[in-house]
Amino acid sequence: MYRAYKTFPETLIGVFTLKLKIIIPNSGMSKETLKERELMLKSVAAKETEISVDCIEHGPESIESNYDEILAGKYIIDKVINAEREGYDAIIIYCGSDPAIAAAREIVNIPVIGPGKISMLIANDLAYKFSILTVLNQTIPHDEELVRKQGIDVTRLASVRSINIPVSDVRNDMEKTFNALLEEGKKAIEVDGAHALVLACLGMAGMGKRLQEALKIPVIDPAFLAIKYAELLVTLNLKQSKKSYPIPPEKIRI
Repeated sequence: MYRAYKTFPETLIGVFTLKLKIIIPNSGMSKETLKERELMLKSVAAKETEISVDCIEHGPESIESNYDEILAGKYIIDKVINAEREGYDAIIIYCGSDPAIAAAREIVNIPVIGPGKISMLIANDLAYKFSILTVLNQTIPHDEELVRKQGIDVTRLASVRSINIPVSDVRNDMEKTFNALLEEGKKAIEVDGAHALVLACLGMAGMGKRLQEALKIPVIDPAFLAIKYAELLVTLNLKQSKKSYPIPPEKIRI
């Protein structure tokens, strides 16, 4: 568990072992796939951070619509409750749409991180204009509206562009996905005027660094950013405000 130094000014890090639960809101993922995600995410985590990756047992195979988010919500919440009971220090809902994030923050007393929002906030800080690279053409309106819902100035959004690859296929051919991201990223810079890029789907995890090297602008990889943000919150003993996310009132819920 987290152990902060008594004299905070002496260090910004402290000494801690962080137990981090990653909840993927996609059903039916194999144990091998979950283990691969876990190893990938551990590569950017501090050595003291313990990472456990899980997915929902029921619901949609991927999140590509508001409908999918609603169907997945109940199963996400079940996983969130169990994670707190099992002693995890923080939770990441592993999706750029941040499904069920507000509800999750209401029902637990540990940090719950939505990679989508924090990625856009970081992009908004690093650049005057940013573009989002999403999966499908039909997810473009959803991602545009997500920017508004997060309270980010929409005039800072240069564009949302899709690579036209479904979430379930993003990691089937990584080179194909990278090339599609590279092509749309170039358009976002040269046509739309983007100064930074945000990867909308966490299935694109690990491609941000290579894209950044090729395109010469910041590329925000939400999967890796969420890991470091979770470590930051736990290190500084921060979590969502219960003034903003109060515990739901007791009542009959059938």
